[in-house]
Amino acid sequence: MIFVTGDTHGNNDLYKISPDFWPEGQDLMRDDALIVCGDFGALWSGGSRDEELLRWYERQPWTTLFVDGNHENFDLINELPVERRFGGRVHTIPGYPHVIHLMRGEVYDLRVSDSKSVRAFVMGGAPSIDAAWRVPGLSWWFDEMPDYTEYDNAWRNLERVGWSVDYVFTHELPFEGVRDALEWVDGYEEPEPIQNELSEFLQSVDDCLDKRRLKMWYAGHYHIDAEIMDDQHCVLYEQVLELGSSPL
Repeated sequence: MIFVTGDTHGNNDLYKISPDFWPEGQDLMRDDALIVCGDFGALWSGGSRDEELLRWYERQPWTTLFVDGNHENFDLINELPVERRFGGRVHTIPGYPHVIHLMRGEVYDLRVSDSKSVRAFVMGGAPSIDAAWRVPGLSWWFDEMPDYTEYDNAWRNLERVGWSVDYVFTHELPFEGVRDALEWVDGYEEPEPIQNELSEFLQSVDDCLDKRRLKMWYAGHYHIDAEIMDDQHCVLYEQVLELGSSPL
């Protein structure tokens, strides 16, 4: 089985996958997965706080797969070993074999049951609206946005599979989804969202995907739980959903 949730921000929003709030997780097994849609934040300081948090994840019965968001320490993430899993490239964390980073632009075959797998496209990253209040190399990293090699990698992989995937996991949304998501955000008063390179790229991806096959596009970033644009796109934050479900 596969479950999906939104940003965990290190241990700040870890409660939602704790046994008290998500007891179903304790019935899962190693072949089951929880996917976090960005702002994972468990690799942040490189010190004891990270080790304690990663040990917590490793003790859980499932395997954690995470997409990177904008609030990540990319210096630490980019130093991780690259391996091939699920038909694509991943970052693994030495000493924590059941915590795995799904890399930008990759297409994966993820096992749902003994007899079924699904094809998923992943694209991490997002712009930080609070970058002006963060410190470069300490609490903000330029690599929060993909570079052109990552965009090219994404495009090539999607072309390889004929733009046909069952699921998409991102942190940011396509541009049309950004507009809809911001209508849900308390206090947002701008007449139009500010376009960014990544949301424009994701919009071009969304326009090319085979919508007859696509079951759901999951994103994080906006700290809401809502369907966005239509019944094939949603944003998650507090809810933990079984793959294929949409927010209540």
